[in-house]
Amino acid sequence: MLVDTLRRTTRAFTFAELASMSSARKARTAIGHGEAVRILPDAYVADVHQRSFEARVDAALLWAGVTGTLSGPAAMHVWGFLAEPPSVVDLVVPHPMHHQTPEWLRIRRISWQPPLSRIGGKTLVGPAHAVVLGYGLLPGGQRAAAVHKAISTHLVSARSLLDALEAVPRVPARRELAQRLTDAETGAETDLEERGPRRVFNTGEFARLVRQHHVMANNRSYRLDMFDPATLTDVELDADELHSTPLQRQRDMRRDADLALVGIQTIRLSHRDVTERPEWCRALVRGVLVARATR
Repeated sequence: MLVDTLRRTTRAFTFAELASMSSARKARTAIGHGEAVRILPDAYVADVHQRSFEARVDAALLWAGVTGTLSGPAAMHVWGFLAEPPSVVDLVVPHPMHHQTPEWLRIRRISWQPPLSRIGGKTLVGPAHAVVLGYGLLPGGQRAAAVHKAISTHLVSARSLLDALEAVPRVPARRELAQRLTDAETGAETDLEERGPRRVFNTGEFARLVRQHHVMANNRSYRLDMFDPATLTDVELDADELHSTPLQRQRDMRRDADLALVGIQTIRLSHRDVTERPEWCRALVRGVLVARATR
């Protein structure tokens, strides 16, 4: 049965494909009954899948033809850099497309050729270009996490993203992304590690703190967010997503104990501390540094 077959896949089909699966009459009947839904010109999906990200992506690529390429946040999701699929599907194409499109589809014409990949039957831009083209289209609160997630997969690096950014014209939020990647290249792995040095501990009295410093303690290697060699003090900026579970807290306690064995005192500042009371953070760290300097 045609409808049953359609509902068992998130693919999009042309009318000719629907007819070949049964008959033209049965295809028209399924369309007339709303069981096969036209979501783009000559691109039909099962009624139950008409709002699905997978079905919309397949329909968009089918409709755009061989020159259409998945881009932006949609490509970032396929690469695994965004946990949730975006509500808008982005395509890049090499030629103008003046057709009226639904609100869930956004088309960008480009005159240059991005690197292409194939994942699950989808043609999409390469991982670095997905981030560069998608970053500025994300809500502000999702941007940092998406960049750091992309880098953590090792599909891209801060340097490869900076190179892609330099090569791509007309990038939304270019300056913001460039700053974020520069921070990442020096070791920042969360938005909190970016914010601390630039917005909280950015005064002269904290200039001596060494950012992203690596030490050995108890035969283990640790990276310290901000380290004061003179007083052997480590200031850690704890992003909620990396320090909230019992296992993560246990790991932090073992780390702090290992550092204590070599005389390093750890100060931990939470996301809320850094974002909501920066002066309190400065006063606390200032006090600890003074106390340890006069021991």
